[in-house]
Amino acid sequence: MWFLIILILLSVLLQATVTTLPLILLLFLNAAVVAKKTWVFPAAFLAGAVLDILLLNPMGKTSLFLVVFLFIILLYDKKFDIQTFPFVFLASFIGSFVYFIAFQIPNVFAQALISTAIATLSFFLLIQLNRFPIKEKDGFNEN
Repeated sequence: MWFLIILILLSVLLQATVTTLPLILLLFLNAAVVAKKTWVFPAAFLAGAVLDILLLNPMGKTSLFLVVFLFIILLYDKKFDIQTFPFVFLASFIGSFVYFIAFQIPNVFAQALISTAIATLSFFLLIQLNRFPIKEKDGFNEN
């Protein structure tokens, strides 16, 4: 848990000072896909509020975006398997693209592609490090 808190703080600081990429969005996307827990909502809300303060955005704008995005992601869990590379790829691209448009950040398409690469690579690293076990679906042995 401490590892995740440090990652959240580091992502907020990097996004507020160094880059325009939505690192906090990508972090919470991976957390929601891997953990499938509701603790991501209050954590995303608080991280969004801190990010709004640091970036001098209207209060709640980033928090609302993050919470709605995570809600939509976890809604898809009911119908589809969200713990796959294509889902993370597509969700990170769409989420980043909408984020850049909503916050009026230039070079929307290029930055969305870079964000997608970061999200997919970090999802791959999470699986390879076995930090979070991913359930394997076996279509032949379903009982």
